[in-house]
Amino acid sequence: MKKSFGQHFLKDESIAKKIIDAAEIKEGDLVIEVGPGAGFLTKEIICRSPRLCESERGNTKLVLIEADRDLIPNLEKNYSQAQIIQKDAAQVDYDEITKNRPWKFISNLPYNAGNAIIMKALSAKNPPGKMVVMVQKEVAERMVALPGDMSLLSVAVQIYTDPKIIFDVKAESFVPPPAVTSSVLVLDFEKKCENPEAIIKLAKLGFLARRKQLHKNLATVRIAPSAKIKEILLSLKLSEKSRAQELGVIDWVTLQSLL
Repeated sequence: MKKSFGQHFLKDESIAKKIIDAAEIKEGDLVIEVGPGAGFLTKEIICRSPRLCESERGNTKLVLIEADRDLIPNLEKNYSQAQIIQKDAAQVDYDEITKNRPWKFISNLPYNAGNAIIMKALSAKNPPGKMVVMVQKEVAERMVALPGDMSLLSVAVQIYTDPKIIFDVKAESFVPPPAVTSSVLVLDFEKKCENPEAIIKLAKLGFLARRKQLHKNLATVRIAPSAKIKEILLSLKLSEKSRAQELGVIDWVTLQSLL
């Protein structure tokens, strides 16, 4: 099988079973799988919940989103009971697909577009209640990072979810094998504030120069004077010399509200 759109296709059945176990799929769930490829995970989804694809008031319960048009005919042949969409998952309107129904997101994400796809789903008006995704291990570790090692990605993911790495996957579990180890994460949706995008926008400015102190980064772009930012940092029991990576998500929420 060809490598497509930066994706490495899973071939280890035991890993597929563990991913679907983590999704905790129940009868009646709406499930969206991104990048099904040849349907390796799809088959396990259906085996675990045979009635998943039955029609209910005209709505399918399994949606497959695949960017590679060459893979669509095989998916249509083997999984005709699913709704199949040929599109870049980072450009999909998830609200249009889900129509306010609770849903779950499962994916062996392509390395080159995984972050954009995750954020597109999380920022929907009707986001997934649970995501189970496989990404490069280094990316997974950034998503779950703690204050001191935070990044813009850490803030963006954690403002919407409680992410947990549940296991790693070796290169030999894929075809073609990647040059890196992968990790599977569970992201349980738990929005930390009413306007996550405002927090992400502020954090983006704070991370403009990681080596600079936060008050300098924010003052440079005229968010507030350095003295004001230092005062807020001290009120959060942080050093006035703190850098962006030292703030946790709740610190960013409080900082934004006080600014």
